[in-house]
Amino acid sequence: MLELSARALLAEGVPVPLSGRQIDLLIALVSQGGAIVSKNDLLNLVWPGQVVEENNAAVHVSALRRVLGRESIVTVTCQG
Repeated sequence: MLELSARALLAEGVPVPLSGRQIDLLIALVSQGGAIVSKNDLLNLVWPGQVVEENNAAVHVSALRRVLGRESIVTVTCQG
């Protein structure tokens, strides 16, 4: 369960060890209600006004997938 007020992800009532950025990323994704979020939108939501390497987001998404399950966050490739 994601506790927004505590900024924590709980598994059976126990906090899951996540970094602040990983929580920020998870909150940003959950707040979009399952909609597809572009890479640029995600970077702006999690790192507003900062220049960030794309691989930073990839590292945090990978960490969240390890905790939540691989299928929990899907990468959609846009061609065109």
